[in-house]
Amino acid sequence: MRRILLCVFLGIMTSAPLASAQNQNAAITHLSDLSRQNQIPQLIEAANSLFTNEKLSPPEQAIVFTFLAHAHKELGDFHQATAEYEKALAILERDGAHPVEYATALAALGILYADTGQTDAAKHMLLRSVHLLEKDGNQHAETAWLWNDLATIAADERSNREAHKCMTHALAELRLVPDPSPDETLTITTTQAKIAQIDSDSSAAIAGYQKALSLSKQIHGEQHPQTAMLYVLLGDAYLEAGDIASARQMTTRGLSLLEESSSRQSRRYLAAQLAYSKILDASGFHDEASKLRKEAQTAMKTETTRTQGEISIAALR
Repeated sequence: MRRILLCVFLGIMTSAPLASAQNQNAAITHLSDLSRQNQIPQLIEAANSLFTNEKLSPPEQAIVFTFLAHAHKELGDFHQATAEYEKALAILERDGAHPVEYATALAALGILYADTGQTDAAKHMLLRSVHLLEKDGNQHAETAWLWNDLATIAADERSNREAHKCMTHALAELRLVPDPSPDETLTITTTQAKIAQIDSDSSAAIAGYQKALSLSKQIHGEQHPQTAMLYVLLGDAYLEAGDIASARQMTTRGLSLLEESSSRQSRRYLAAQLAYSKILDASGFHDEASKLRKEAQTAMKTETTRTQGEISIAALR
């Protein structure tokens, strides 16, 4: 599970020189609040209202486009999300005075690519972002999150060595952050649990996901996609440990929450269905598991084929 977006938004929001104002500042802070609360339709409405009713500076325009991109990504509209990220990047590139904001927006687009299975492009963009932030020398929290995202991609590919290397970089950067935020702790903890899982250390994976789930409930509440996915990840770790009852309980809870907060055709929901199909298999319901797995895989393949036809200009640089 990748968590760059809050870092992106807060990094841009706190470092961009806001043109007026208190009103714009409060309005952009409101976008961040809506994003954190997963109120996606309200986020799109508020962002579009800012374009209509406010005179925004170039950095502010980039912020709003980045929020819009995030919102469309959450709705599963990867074509529109890519277009909005491109607008933000084009503004920041023309402006030329905000390399850190450019790096974080580029990283957010890279995460979109990772989420749609285009990992080579994603890694290229994330590494470009890391180099820009390291050149600045003061963005340790943001750099830690990017290395964490690279570690997550490596763990998803079951590349133990690469995952550990990237996590080492992430932890080194995080040690330079005076007071890490709860979101940063949550993100690192989740990835460490995923790495423990590919290392076949089930007890460490379960403990890590339990800690991350507890943090997510405190930060985002129960009714949030990130909390839902942590239930699914915890269920998968229980399954690998041979605890089928706990695996079913956790994964079922995650699926139920995702059904409430996301589309049944979203990649999150389909990934959770694949996880549940493994539990069905382990429980002896092989025919039901096979049917569910084939349906989820077909839907994911269709979505991946559609999204992978769209290569961002920024990804080719």
